[in-house]
Amino acid sequence: MTEQVWYFSYGSNLLRERFLAYLTGSDENSEFGAHPPAPSAAMPADERWLWIDHPLYFAGVSRRWAGSPAFVSLTSDSANRSLAHGYLIDRVQFSHLAAVENVVESIDVTVPPTLAIGQWLHLTVDRKGESFRGKYDALLRLPDIDAVPAFTLTSSIQREPGEPSSRYLATIRRGLHCAPIDLDVENYLNAAIARSAELTSTRRGSSSAAARCSPTTEKR
Repeated sequence: MTEQVWYFSYGSNLLRERFLAYLTGSDENSEFGAHPPAPSAAMPADERWLWIDHPLYFAGVSRRWAGSPAFVSLTSDSANRSLAHGYLIDRVQFSHLAAVENVVESIDVTVPPTLAIGQWLHLTVDRKGESFRGKYDALLRLPDIDAVPAFTLTSSIQREPGEPSSRYLATIRRGLHCAPIDLDVENYLNAAIARSAELTSTRRGSSSAAARCSPTTEKR
């Protein structure tokens, strides 16, 4: 059986139906645009919502969303946690997702056994001279879930300040409203937007940085 991992999203993939486009594929006329299907379209074996100790912010520009996409800081900050939706998938599916997120055909997400919780791995991405490739080039290890390794993807570099588009925020908002957690969604998103200017003006990252709704289990 293929080894499984937890992938945790904090942006548009908070919305389950948006995340599933990475597994099943979608065409250019669909709500989320064209996505190549994963080698396996098997649904996640489990799902989980939890808070991660890495602040949410927006930066740079996304071709798909016409505004700044979401990232989380590589630096741990328990005072500014981010809500994340986890999907238990196999490593082949995770590699596929990482490649699509980085707009490349394939990407090596082999994790060295020495990568500790809170540390991150730089993913080698051939950007081909195009800035829209390789945005999510940092593989951040999160605390294990039931002895299964957990990860999220974010940026390894400082990106220019920017604001998310209303369409992008609407998708994130839909995802957040699916969470089985008492959350003031508007205050949460407004705080992330306000935080973005600070995080994009400060150099971030270190190789040892401290660093459709469905029934799910909350874990804080």
